[in-house]
This record gives sequence, C-alpha cells and structure tokens, in this order.
Amino acid sequence: MPRSYKEVEILIVKLEQSLREATLWSSNTLPVEVFQSKLPFALDTMSFEQWLQFIFIPKMTNLVNTRNPLPDNLKLMPMAERSFEAKGNQSELMKVINEIDLMFSLS
Repeated sequence: MPRSYKEVEILIVKLEQSLREATLWSSNTLPVEVFQSKLPFALDTMSFEQWLQFIFIPKMTNLVNTRNPLPDNLKLMPMAERSFEAKGNQSELMKVINEIDLMFSLS
C-alpha cells in the first residue's frame, strides 16, 4: 500500500475544509434512522455531502487513528460529479475528492 496514514489524514482534513468552504458542512446532527440505510452512500436517507461528513470522514478518521487497514480502492468521484453538478462550482471540493480517489487507486 503506497499511501501513508498521514497522507490520508491530510486529505481527510482537506475534504472537511473544502466542504466547509463550499458551505456544505452541516452544524446539525442527523436523526439516528438516516444511518440505517442499506444503499451505497446512503442515497435514500442523506445527501452525498452528508454522507461524506457523517459517515466517510468519521470512518476514515477512525481507520487512521487506530491504524486499521485502509480500503484498497475508493471511487468517490462519480458520485461527487452526480451530486455536485447542480450545486454550482465546487472545483476545490472536486479536486480534493479526485485526490482521494487517486490515492486509493494506487497499487
């Protein structure tokens, strides 16, 4: 695995910062039932930015902090493109998501 925990940590921090700068970060918590989704990205219960904030970032942060194995492959960009195309220019956020995908596509 050619990536380090520190590199992943840096990208996760950048992702949070980008969500905040794009005003897509929520200061409200979500109801417990929205986390019961069985669909990828919890499509039926939350927006993609909520999934990033409430599921992806905490999970990745936990993996980094506990030094548990990181995913072998991530493909967030197709969902990001679909989700953010109607939300205007999210170029910095899209750049960070692409960096995450590239980091996790290395073999």
